[in-house]
Amino acid sequence: MKVSNPLTIIAIFSGLAETLATVALIQLPLEMQKIFIYFVIAFPTLIVLLFFYILYFKNSVLYAPSDYTNPEHYLLVNEIKEKVSIEIDNTLPNVIKDKYEIQNIKNNLKHNIYNYLNNSLLSNRESQIYVLMEQNKSSREIAEALGISDKTVRTYMSRIKEKIEPN
Repeated sequence: MKVSNPLTIIAIFSGLAETLATVALIQLPLEMQKIFIYFVIAFPTLIVLLFFYILYFKNSVLYAPSDYTNPEHYLLVNEIKEKVSIEIDNTLPNVIKDKYEIQNIKNNLKHNIYNYLNNSLLSNRESQIYVLMEQNKSSREIAEALGISDKTVRTYMSRIKEKIEPN
């Protein structure tokens, strides 16, 4: 079972905590069992309340990059590019005094970071194909190396090109 979604992690954690708490309850002395029962009842309630709080105020954090059909949407929803851009804009003027040099460095840095973010969101298969693409292999050679069809490779290649091209 692949666990990539935060919702799955929350569900596994909650189920495991409740199971272990129930098992531990039997082992406790009688006077401690009463206190522990309140905890076993209050803990899931607290988790549910926190879940709904997060769902209402920060719902974008509940989705993994793989939940989006296009990784660019993940970056947009979480405003990652904007946050990086603001941080670069705030930091570089303090380090470098030449205005023209600052602008060139900002543009290069943003371009490199956007490429890194997009490349880091590639799937496993896309990553394999990307590595072979960098070695100047043809789609046919990549298909033979990975044991998939040439058409599938070309589809992945077009997807990869979309992801790594800056806006």
